[in-house]
Amino acid sequence: MRQRARDRMARIGKILSIAMFSLVFFGTGFVGAGPLEHDVAGTWRLADELSGASCRLSLRTGAVAADLAADAPGCERVLPGAGRVTGWRMLPEGGIELCDAAGAPVAVFDVGEVDGLASVEPAGLFLVMTPEHALSLSALIPGAR
Repeated sequence: MRQRARDRMARIGKILSIAMFSLVFFGTGFVGAGPLEHDVAGTWRLADELSGASCRLSLRTGAVAADLAADAPGCERVLPGAGRVTGWRMLPEGGIELCDAAGAPVAVFDVGEVDGLASVEPAGLFLVMTPEHALSLSALIPGAR
């Protein structure tokens, strides 16, 4: 009886070891906002540098599929496809990506020479995202974090 209990405990120990290794190596798979994402979340102004048209978009910390929640109501004239925006994510190389419900990028922004994030995708648009709250944009540069 004692041997059976020891064997059971040994198996449980192995299972827990494998589970812990998997969590550390592969991650939890849970989507959530870290401290930087909480700082970035909020209302942003999206402006077209050529036409001067602008709108507001909202970056939130709540999860939607594999991204954090976002919406861009009334931004279709500034960013074609803005009606598809449901999420956002921070990019490992810096910047922010606005995504649709399937996780595909609608627009990509990076820290530029302006007082905001400059669009790098889609090509041919000259958009700037500027936070309407206090935020040091240098925090979005990986080397400055």
